[in-house]
Amino acid sequence: MSAHSCAEEMHGAERLRMPLIIDREAWLEQLCAETPGEVAHLGCADSPYTEELLAAGLLLHVRLVRVARVTGFDVDDRALELLRQRMPGERFVQADVTAGVPEEERSRYDLVVAGEVLEHVPDADGFLHGCRELLAPGGRLCVTVPNACSPKIGLRALAGRESVHPDHRVYYGPRTLERTLAGAGFEVQWVGSCFAPVAGPAGRSVVNPLLRLSHRLFQGPVGDGLIALVSARSNAASIAS
Repeated sequence: MSAHSCAEEMHGAERLRMPLIIDREAWLEQLCAETPGEVAHLGCADSPYTEELLAAGLLLHVRLVRVARVTGFDVDDRALELLRQRMPGERFVQADVTAGVPEEERSRYDLVVAGEVLEHVPDADGFLHGCRELLAPGGRLCVTVPNACSPKIGLRALAGRESVHPDHRVYYGPRTLERTLAGAGFEVQWVGSCFAPVAGPAGRSVVNPLLRLSHRLFQGPVGDGLIALVSARSNAASIAS
């Protein structure tokens, strides 16, 4: 491919228009509430911040189990034990779906929520293959990740700063997220951007209002994060194998 044709492909479809979700947690809660069957919540413990989030009333899993039949998955057994103690009667599974999905969990869930997980995993394709194995026929996967196109990242870079979780391995933009999901055998149904659940005073009073104004004008991916809702393609098994 020549440099000219590569540039054409890069810029030919660069215009992005997508909805902006102001409250990611409320959106996910509503999605779970509207799901008729069982829900799998991957990374449910949000380790190593489980206890801190529980104390502050900010753990997403607590909200999801109130509105749906949700099984929590996590790789951190100590964090899961804390959740088992705090949330008796709820169902939890200690498993790394990249390494394999337990037989009793396969094809069980109408919705799999992988909130702020994909950017942590070293093998995105393997992780997404595990997500697909959890899905019942016709089920959907919801992925949320930090947004590489967030204007806040650019503003910090202008000041010579990068604010990033110590366990993050990669940034996803809308296009690279769609390509990663499509490459793992999923059909993208919907993509939007969303604001972070917690913002500082400057973010709440100045930056977020300006970003909302920009979104009204251009409908761009101005949020801190991205949300994608996808379903498995019928030929996904051959793609993933």
